[in-house]
Amino acid sequence: MSALGAMTEAIPNVLKTAQILDLVTIGQRAQPGVPLLVRGEPGAGKDTLARLIHAASPRQPYPFIKMNCAVQPFDRRQADLFGHEKGASPLAIRRWLGSFEFANHGTLYLDEVGAVPRDLVPKLLYVLRTGEVSRTGGREVIRVDVRVIASTTQRAETGSGDDLWRELHRLKVVEISIPPLRQRTTEIPFLASFFLWQFNRRYRRHVQLCPELMTAFKARSWPGNIRELEEAVQQLVVGGEMSAVR
Repeated sequence: MSALGAMTEAIPNVLKTAQILDLVTIGQRAQPGVPLLVRGEPGAGKDTLARLIHAASPRQPYPFIKMNCAVQPFDRRQADLFGHEKGASPLAIRRWLGSFEFANHGTLYLDEVGAVPRDLVPKLLYVLRTGEVSRTGGREVIRVDVRVIASTTQRAETGSGDDLWRELHRLKVVEISIPPLRQRTTEIPFLASFFLWQFNRRYRRHVQLCPELMTAFKARSWPGNIRELEEAVQQLVVGGEMSAVR
């Protein structure tokens, strides 16, 4: 059994499509210390791809830590990335280890890395270059061995003038572009059937998708990608729209 086959049991097989596994191979071929940057539309499967890359690597026995860079206030993002010592701020009532320390020897997945505040970019780039992190308010330099996988919904040209993107290119980051669902229409029936099974089981329903609906699914553009498809199937199961199902 391949490393990927042996290490991804927690991820449903239906998500391990041929196109996605080809992208995993790109991640496997990259140098171990080089960050990966996954570009793709919202809901296209960037999270799944990052987990598959981790699962197919020698780092699989160690933690996979995900941090959403877009949803937290500045102080929280700084603490979650780098940690802080007790007393570093009025809210720092105890020592807090950052994501780099928690992910040591494993993978740190920075979702929406473009949302990292500009003031934190130099410190983030320093850790990527040196493998050294210091908690806020502390003097200790901590060595970490972490594979960083970052993701963004921005196209390559969008952030070309930004310090973060410019410095990532200097680090020779390996970029992986994940296609939107509308370019992977052969996957739609399998994904829809998997989500249907999942939600029927959760809600104790027996809804089935009619062929006409599956054809309509394949014809849609799905701007929200896999996430939108999942929500559409959930609505069918919960709402029981009999005109669309049988």
